[in-house]
Amino acid sequence: MYSNRRRSHIHIIEQYDTENMRYTGKRIVIYIKGGKKYIYDIDNFIIHIYKNPKHKLNTKSLWKIVDSHIEGVIKKSMINYSENGRFRLIHTLYESPTIPMDEYIGEVLEKEGIMYEKTSDNMTNLTSNNYNIMPQKKHYYQLKK
Repeated sequence: MYSNRRRSHIHIIEQYDTENMRYTGKRIVIYIKGGKKYIYDIDNFIIHIYKNPKHKLNTKSLWKIVDSHIEGVIKKSMINYSENGRFRLIHTLYESPTIPMDEYIGEVLEKEGIMYEKTSDNMTNLTSNNYNIMPQKKHYYQLKK
């Protein structure tokens, strides 16, 4: 099993048009251990064809571990391209083997420059485009466009 599927994590993908290197949008994927996945697109993220990781034959991980500046949280980064070469994708993944995601998600969103509102509800809500609710334990976050 892929290491990033063993635990809950936050996967942020910044998308750039390779023709002019202009930022097109950002996708946030929240993966909850057990198989739940929540996807939120920001700005003009364009859905594109990519190679499913289950079909890749990499013998060595393309992820590089970098300093997250968040105690107990691992940050990984990788750059790749859409299958047609139209988009450059900068992937950033945050995970922790010891800290529940609801204890560091706010700090990750701040570090990544993603606007959100924190309320006292008992859920995490990342709102963007057609995606609305993400169940979680202690906090409620709402993305601002």
